[in-house]
Amino acid sequence: MNKYKTFASFFNFFRIFQVKNHKVSFIGWREPNLRGNLGYVHREFEKIGDFNYNFIYKDEYKISDVKSPSDAFKKIFGLFKLFILKSYHLATSRYIFLSDNFLPMAFMNIPQKTVVVQLWHASGAFKKFGFSSVTDNGLRELEKGIIDKMDYVIVSSNNVAPFYEEAFGVSEEKVLALGIPRTDFYFENNDKNSIKNLRNNFENRYPQMKDKKVILYAPTFRDDPSVDREIISNFNTCLFKEELSEYCVMIRLHPLMNQGDLQDNEEFIDVTDYPDEKDLLLLADVLITDYSSIMVEYALLNKPIIFYPYDYEYYVKEERGFYFDYMDTVPGPIAHSPQDIVKIIKEEDYDFDKIKEFTKIEFDYLDGKSTHRVINYILTNHQ
Repeated sequence: MNKYKTFASFFNFFRIFQVKNHKVSFIGWREPNLRGNLGYVHREFEKIGDFNYNFIYKDEYKISDVKSPSDAFKKIFGLFKLFILKSYHLATSRYIFLSDNFLPMAFMNIPQKTVVVQLWHASGAFKKFGFSSVTDNGLRELEKGIIDKMDYVIVSSNNVAPFYEEAFGVSEEKVLALGIPRTDFYFENNDKNSIKNLRNNFENRYPQMKDKKVILYAPTFRDDPSVDREIISNFNTCLFKEELSEYCVMIRLHPLMNQGDLQDNEEFIDVTDYPDEKDLLLLADVLITDYSSIMVEYALLNKPIIFYPYDYEYYVKEERGFYFDYMDTVPGPIAHSPQDIVKIIKEEDYDFDKIKEFTKIEFDYLDGKSTHRVINYILTNHQ
């Protein structure tokens, strides 16, 4: 019996207990300071009333990080807590919010009274995911077992709703364009004082960025590790230091990327391990990316985005592909070499009108009230 079925077996056993109206469970990756979708939903419930909370993090059932006897003891205790205590609380929760897939759900018998809401961990629609891209038959079968367990999938706009229907395999009425809770962060913190304080904190930590504008390079991962390693070698930080001396370059790699070749030096600052990418987006004056969905949220800030798809043909053929035509839709100039990037930045060859149009497609609401809308809808329809 695999770990997914094992967890589901405990969950199904604890179905003998009654669902508690004021119990809420959250499932996803850990969020620094609870500033992701789960954290924002948690805070909204805190405002409303007296609820009990249960957090399940996806790394809790990973065993690859066990490297010593003390690690093994901690993992055994953690697994006991996960399979016994947390599965009990999950089985008796009135509301379950997810920010990613939770594969044990394929084997779980969700109580009829429980409401399951998929928030996902990215905004809008750009590169394909879920059923739009998964080719592994075993994984597809597991994900098929989850379809009927979800009551709602929350999305950022009606324009992207059909892509989420396809990605999650759900019917149209389950997809609600109420806005993504984590995007409320940008409306709460995108003011001069907040950014000044953020900037001061970074300058204290990284004195080399003082009095300089910030370029943030945030590429996404490739499925092939050998291709992954080429990402940094194709990004010429030495050139940027020579040609763009008024800028400081920060690099944030995707957590799934091979980071062995990335080390801090005088040419750039490695912010891969910085806990919250939303701070980095507020801080950056220019974002450079390839196919990362991080640009969808950055577009909310109406700041320059440069796209650097140096391996476009490979990515389209061998990786995920896109929901839109990449070359026609991305909200910024496309660079094919580091020299192109330098030229674009020097000439400030940006298209802010295209960023605004892209934002209108990806987001129906630009008011910082997405979390309230989501919870208000759920509680109004499922008290």
